[in-house]
Amino acid sequence: MDARDVLTLGIWHPATALMDRLSPTPHGSRVPATPDPDFAAGLAFHSLGHGAPVVLLHGLASNRGAFNPVFTELARHHRVIAVDLPGHGDSDALHPGEPLTPRAQAFAVGEFLDALGIERAHLVGNSLGGWVALELAADGRALTVTGLCPAGLWRPLRARSPLLEFNRHAASATGMLGEFLMLIPQLRELIFAGALARPYRLDFPTARAAIAAQRVATGYDEAHDGIVGAKFDRARSITADVPVTIAFGDDDQFLPESTSQLRHLAPLHSRWVVMPRVGHAPMWDDPEGTVALIRSTIAG
Repeated sequence: MDARDVLTLGIWHPATALMDRLSPTPHGSRVPATPDPDFAAGLAFHSLGHGAPVVLLHGLASNRGAFNPVFTELARHHRVIAVDLPGHGDSDALHPGEPLTPRAQAFAVGEFLDALGIERAHLVGNSLGGWVALELAADGRALTVTGLCPAGLWRPLRARSPLLEFNRHAASATGMLGEFLMLIPQLRELIFAGALARPYRLDFPTARAAIAAQRVATGYDEAHDGIVGAKFDRARSITADVPVTIAFGDDDQFLPESTSQLRHLAPLHSRWVVMPRVGHAPMWDDPEGTVALIRSTIAG
Protein backbone atom coordinates (compact mmCIF):
# COMPACT_ATOMS: atom_id res chain seq x y z
CA MET A 1 0.00 0.00 0.00
CA ASP A 2 1.55 3.33 -1.03
CA ALA A 3 0.90 6.83 0.34
CA ARG A 4 -1.97 7.48 -2.04
CA ASP A 5 -3.72 4.31 -0.91
CA VAL A 6 -3.38 5.45 2.68
CA LEU A 7 -4.96 8.81 1.94
CA THR A 8 -7.70 7.24 -0.14
CA LEU A 9 -8.70 5.03 2.78
CA GLY A 10 -8.84 8.12 5.01
CA ILE A 11 -6.20 6.79 7.40
CA TRP A 12 -4.27 9.47 9.24
CA HIS A 13 -0.61 9.17 8.33
CA PRO A 14 1.23 12.37 9.33
CA ALA A 15 4.53 11.05 7.99
CA THR A 16 3.01 10.88 4.52
CA ALA A 17 1.93 14.50 4.69
CA LEU A 18 5.30 15.57 6.04
CA MET A 19 7.19 13.81 3.25
CA ASP A 20 4.81 15.35 0.72
CA ARG A 21 5.46 18.80 2.12
CA LEU A 22 9.24 18.45 2.33
CA SER A 23 9.62 16.81 -1.07
CA PRO A 24 10.14 19.03 -4.13
CA THR A 25 6.73 20.20 -5.32
CA PRO A 26 5.68 19.46 -8.91
CA HIS A 27 4.53 23.05 -9.32
CA GLY A 28 5.52 26.53 -8.25
CA SER A 29 2.42 27.60 -6.35
CA ARG A 30 2.64 28.78 -2.75
CA VAL A 31 -0.55 26.82 -2.05
CA PRO A 32 -0.66 23.00 -2.24
CA ALA A 33 -3.17 21.35 -4.60
CA THR A 34 -2.96 24.42 -6.84
CA PRO A 35 -1.56 24.22 -10.40
CA ASP A 36 1.61 25.98 -11.46
CA PRO A 37 0.63 29.63 -11.99
CA ASP A 38 0.81 31.72 -15.12
CA PHE A 39 0.78 35.50 -14.71
CA ALA A 40 -0.94 38.39 -16.45
CA ALA A 41 -1.04 41.99 -15.24
CA GLY A 42 0.50 40.85 -11.97
CA LEU A 43 -2.18 38.29 -11.14
CA ALA A 44 -1.61 34.53 -10.97
CA PHE A 45 -3.98 32.20 -12.81
CA HIS A 46 -4.39 28.81 -14.39
CA SER A 47 -6.71 27.90 -17.22
CA LEU A 48 -8.12 24.94 -19.10
CA GLY A 49 -10.46 24.33 -22.00
CA HIS A 50 -11.68 26.25 -25.02
CA GLY A 51 -14.62 28.47 -25.85
CA ALA A 52 -16.18 31.48 -24.19
CA PRO A 53 -14.14 32.53 -21.13
CA VAL A 54 -15.40 31.73 -17.63
CA VAL A 55 -13.45 33.56 -14.91
CA LEU A 56 -13.52 32.18 -11.36
CA LEU A 57 -13.03 34.59 -8.44
CA HIS A 58 -12.43 33.25 -4.92
CA GLY A 59 -13.26 34.67 -1.50
CA LEU A 60 -11.29 36.53 1.17
CA ALA A 61 -8.22 34.64 2.46
CA SER A 62 -8.76 31.95 -0.18
CA ASN A 63 -7.16 31.26 -3.56
CA ARG A 64 -7.98 30.02 -7.04
CA GLY A 65 -7.69 26.41 -5.87
CA ALA A 66 -11.01 26.84 -4.07
CA PHE A 67 -12.71 26.05 -7.38
CA ASN A 68 -10.89 22.75 -7.93
CA PRO A 69 -14.05 20.66 -7.31
CA VAL A 70 -15.81 22.29 -10.30
CA PHE A 71 -12.91 23.46 -12.47
CA THR A 72 -12.41 20.46 -14.75
CA GLU A 73 -16.11 19.86 -15.33
CA LEU A 74 -16.68 23.50 -16.32
CA ALA A 75 -13.70 23.29 -18.70
CA ARG A 76 -15.45 20.62 -20.76
CA HIS A 77 -17.36 23.35 -22.63
CA HIS A 78 -15.57 26.64 -21.85
CA ARG A 79 -12.20 28.25 -21.41
CA VAL A 80 -12.09 28.37 -17.62
CA ILE A 81 -9.71 30.77 -15.91
CA ALA A 82 -9.17 30.67 -12.15
CA VAL A 83 -7.37 33.76 -10.86
CA ASP A 84 -5.80 34.74 -7.55
CA LEU A 85 -7.08 38.12 -6.39
CA PRO A 86 -4.44 40.70 -5.37
CA GLY A 87 -2.55 39.61 -2.27
CA HIS A 88 -3.96 36.08 -2.35
CA GLY A 89 -2.43 32.80 -3.43
CA ASP A 90 0.40 33.52 -5.85
CA SER A 91 -0.61 37.13 -6.62
CA ASP A 92 1.30 39.93 -4.95
CA ALA A 93 -0.50 42.52 -2.85
CA LEU A 94 -1.35 45.96 -4.19
CA HIS A 95 -0.39 49.02 -2.16
CA PRO A 96 0.47 47.22 1.10
CA GLY A 97 -0.98 48.90 4.17
CA GLU A 98 -3.82 50.61 2.32
CA PRO A 99 -7.41 49.26 2.30
CA LEU A 100 -8.24 47.53 -0.98
CA THR A 101 -11.91 47.77 -1.89
CA PRO A 102 -13.78 45.25 -4.06
CA ARG A 103 -14.09 47.96 -6.69
CA ALA A 104 -10.31 48.37 -6.73
CA GLN A 105 -9.91 44.60 -6.96
CA ALA A 106 -12.31 44.59 -9.90
CA PHE A 107 -10.14 47.21 -11.60
CA ALA A 108 -7.12 44.92 -11.13
CA VAL A 109 -9.04 41.98 -12.60
CA GLY A 110 -10.13 44.22 -15.48
CA GLU A 111 -6.48 44.91 -16.28
CA PHE A 112 -5.89 41.17 -16.08
CA LEU A 113 -8.65 40.57 -18.65
CA ASP A 114 -7.14 43.26 -20.88
CA ALA A 115 -3.77 41.50 -20.72
CA LEU A 116 -5.43 38.26 -21.87
CA GLY A 117 -7.30 40.05 -24.66
CA ILE A 118 -10.71 39.38 -23.07
CA GLU A 119 -13.26 42.17 -23.33
CA ARG A 120 -16.06 40.42 -21.44
CA ALA A 121 -16.34 37.08 -19.68
CA HIS A 122 -18.75 34.89 -17.79
CA LEU A 123 -17.93 35.74 -14.18
CA VAL A 124 -18.30 33.35 -11.25
CA GLY A 125 -17.45 34.55 -7.77
CA ASN A 126 -17.72 33.16 -4.26
CA SER A 127 -18.09 35.46 -1.24
CA LEU A 128 -15.73 38.43 -1.80
CA GLY A 129 -15.19 37.13 -5.31
CA GLY A 130 -18.94 37.43 -5.92
CA TRP A 131 -18.80 41.09 -4.94
CA VAL A 132 -15.82 41.64 -7.25
CA ALA A 133 -17.77 39.94 -10.06
CA LEU A 134 -20.68 42.35 -9.56
CA GLU A 135 -18.28 45.31 -9.63
CA LEU A 136 -16.81 44.00 -12.89
CA ALA A 137 -20.31 43.67 -14.32
CA ALA A 138 -20.99 47.30 -13.37
CA ASP A 139 -17.80 48.16 -15.27
CA GLY A 140 -19.23 46.46 -18.37
CA ARG A 141 -16.89 43.43 -18.29
CA ALA A 142 -19.46 40.64 -17.80
CA LEU A 143 -21.28 38.39 -20.21
CA THR A 144 -23.05 36.82 -17.23
CA VAL A 145 -22.57 36.80 -13.45
CA THR A 146 -23.02 33.88 -11.08
CA GLY A 147 -22.62 35.05 -7.49
CA LEU A 148 -22.11 32.15 -5.09
CA CYS A 149 -22.92 33.52 -1.63
CA PRO A 150 -21.63 36.95 -2.70
CA ALA A 151 -20.53 39.46 -0.09
CA GLY A 152 -21.62 43.08 -0.32
CA LEU A 153 -25.39 42.52 -0.40
CA TRP A 154 -25.47 43.31 3.29
CA ARG A 155 -25.74 45.81 6.07
CA PRO A 156 -22.14 47.06 6.07
CA LEU A 157 -19.74 45.66 8.61
CA ARG A 158 -18.76 48.06 11.38
CA ALA A 159 -15.47 46.26 11.94
CA ARG A 160 -13.59 43.24 10.70
CA SER A 161 -15.40 39.92 10.93
CA PRO A 162 -14.36 38.14 14.17
CA LEU A 163 -14.91 34.76 12.51
CA LEU A 164 -12.62 35.55 9.58
CA GLU A 165 -10.05 36.99 11.97
CA PHE A 166 -10.10 33.83 14.08
CA ASN A 167 -9.69 31.59 11.03
CA ARG A 168 -6.79 33.67 9.73
CA HIS A 169 -4.97 33.71 13.08
CA ALA A 170 -5.55 29.98 13.60
CA ALA A 171 -4.11 29.16 10.18
CA SER A 172 -1.08 31.36 10.86
CA ALA A 173 -0.52 29.98 14.36
CA THR A 174 -0.71 26.31 13.41
CA GLY A 175 1.43 26.68 10.29
CA MET A 176 2.06 23.48 8.34
CA LEU A 177 0.68 21.46 11.24
CA GLY A 178 -2.76 22.83 10.42
CA GLU A 179 -2.41 21.41 6.92
CA PHE A 180 -1.36 17.98 8.17
CA LEU A 181 -4.28 17.83 10.61
CA MET A 182 -6.64 17.94 7.63
CA LEU A 183 -5.67 14.30 7.05
CA ILE A 184 -8.03 13.37 9.90
CA PRO A 185 -11.54 13.23 8.38
CA GLN A 186 -13.34 13.85 11.66
CA LEU A 187 -11.21 16.89 12.46
CA ARG A 188 -11.57 18.19 8.91
CA GLU A 189 -15.35 17.98 9.19
CA LEU A 190 -15.32 19.68 12.58
CA ILE A 191 -13.18 22.60 11.42
CA PHE A 192 -15.25 23.26 8.29
CA ALA A 193 -18.66 22.62 9.86
CA GLY A 194 -19.23 26.35 10.27
CA ALA A 195 -18.67 27.02 6.58
CA LEU A 196 -20.32 23.95 5.05
CA ALA A 197 -23.57 22.08 5.38
CA ARG A 198 -21.92 18.87 4.16
CA PRO A 199 -18.32 19.03 5.39
CA TYR A 200 -17.93 15.28 4.85
CA ARG A 201 -17.75 15.99 1.11
CA LEU A 202 -14.61 18.10 1.52
CA ASP A 203 -11.50 16.14 0.53
CA PHE A 204 -8.03 16.44 2.01
CA PRO A 205 -6.34 18.35 -0.87
CA THR A 206 -9.06 21.04 -0.96
CA ALA A 207 -9.10 21.41 2.83
CA ARG A 208 -5.31 21.56 3.00
CA ALA A 209 -5.22 24.21 0.27
CA ALA A 210 -7.85 26.27 2.10
CA ILE A 211 -5.80 26.27 5.30
CA ALA A 212 -2.59 27.15 3.49
CA ALA A 213 -4.26 29.90 1.44
CA GLN A 214 -5.37 31.67 4.61
CA ARG A 215 -1.82 31.64 5.91
CA VAL A 216 -0.12 32.96 2.74
CA ALA A 217 -2.65 35.68 1.87
CA THR A 218 -0.32 38.68 2.01
CA GLY A 219 -3.14 41.07 1.10
CA TYR A 220 -5.63 39.76 3.65
CA ASP A 221 -5.53 42.83 5.92
CA GLU A 222 -5.94 45.28 3.06
CA ALA A 223 -8.81 43.31 1.50
CA HIS A 224 -10.57 42.83 4.85
CA ASP A 225 -10.30 46.54 5.67
CA GLY A 226 -11.56 47.30 2.17
CA ILE A 227 -14.98 45.76 2.85
CA VAL A 228 -15.58 47.35 6.27
CA GLY A 229 -18.26 50.02 6.13
CA ALA A 230 -18.99 49.29 2.46
CA LYS A 231 -21.64 47.51 0.40
CA PHE A 232 -22.31 46.86 -3.26
CA ASP A 233 -24.12 49.97 -4.50
CA ARG A 234 -23.78 49.85 -8.29
CA ALA A 235 -26.62 47.51 -9.22
CA ARG A 236 -28.15 50.07 -11.57
CA SER A 237 -24.97 50.05 -13.65
CA ILE A 238 -25.49 46.38 -14.57
CA THR A 239 -27.63 46.31 -17.68
CA ALA A 240 -30.55 43.92 -18.08
CA ASP A 241 -28.88 42.13 -21.01
CA VAL A 242 -26.33 40.66 -18.56
CA PRO A 243 -27.91 37.61 -16.87
CA VAL A 244 -27.22 37.61 -13.13
CA THR A 245 -27.77 34.70 -10.75
CA ILE A 246 -27.41 35.24 -7.02
CA ALA A 247 -27.22 31.94 -5.13
CA PHE A 248 -27.05 31.48 -1.38
CA GLY A 249 -26.95 28.27 0.58
CA ASP A 250 -29.82 27.68 2.97
CA ASP A 251 -27.23 27.07 5.69
CA ASP A 252 -24.85 29.98 5.08
CA GLN A 253 -23.65 30.89 8.56
CA PHE A 254 -21.09 33.43 7.29
CA LEU A 255 -23.64 35.58 5.45
CA PRO A 256 -27.04 35.01 7.11
CA GLU A 257 -30.25 35.87 5.31
CA SER A 258 -31.38 38.52 7.79
CA THR A 259 -28.36 40.80 7.39
CA SER A 260 -26.35 39.72 4.34
CA GLN A 261 -28.80 38.67 1.64
CA LEU A 262 -30.54 41.96 0.87
CA ARG A 263 -32.20 41.51 -2.48
CA HIS A 264 -32.72 45.20 -3.14
CA LEU A 265 -28.94 45.63 -3.46
CA ALA A 266 -28.76 43.16 -6.36
CA PRO A 267 -29.71 44.08 -9.93
CA LEU A 268 -33.49 44.10 -10.35
CA HIS A 269 -33.35 41.47 -13.08
CA SER A 270 -31.31 39.02 -10.96
CA ARG A 271 -32.40 35.42 -10.58
CA TRP A 272 -32.28 34.56 -6.89
CA VAL A 273 -31.62 30.93 -5.95
CA VAL A 274 -31.51 29.21 -2.56
CA MET A 275 -29.41 26.04 -2.71
CA PRO A 276 -30.59 23.29 -0.32
CA ARG A 277 -28.16 21.75 2.18
CA VAL A 278 -25.44 24.21 1.19
CA GLY A 279 -23.30 26.52 3.31
CA HIS A 280 -20.98 29.36 2.33
CA ALA A 281 -18.99 27.44 -0.32
CA PRO A 282 -21.46 25.85 -2.78
CA MET A 283 -18.64 24.46 -4.95
CA TRP A 284 -17.58 22.30 -1.97
CA ASP A 285 -20.99 21.33 -0.59
CA ASP A 286 -22.63 20.70 -3.95
CA PRO A 287 -20.19 20.79 -6.87
CA GLU A 288 -22.68 19.13 -9.23
CA GLY A 289 -25.41 21.65 -8.42
CA THR A 290 -22.94 24.50 -8.67
CA VAL A 291 -21.83 23.48 -12.17
CA ALA A 292 -25.46 23.17 -13.25
CA LEU A 293 -26.23 26.62 -11.83
CA ILE A 294 -23.30 28.24 -13.63
CA ARG A 295 -24.20 26.57 -16.91
CA SER A 296 -27.82 27.63 -16.64
CA THR A 297 -26.75 31.23 -16.06
CA ILE A 298 -24.44 31.14 -19.06
CA ALA A 299 -27.21 29.65 -21.18
CA GLY A 300 -29.65 32.27 -19.92
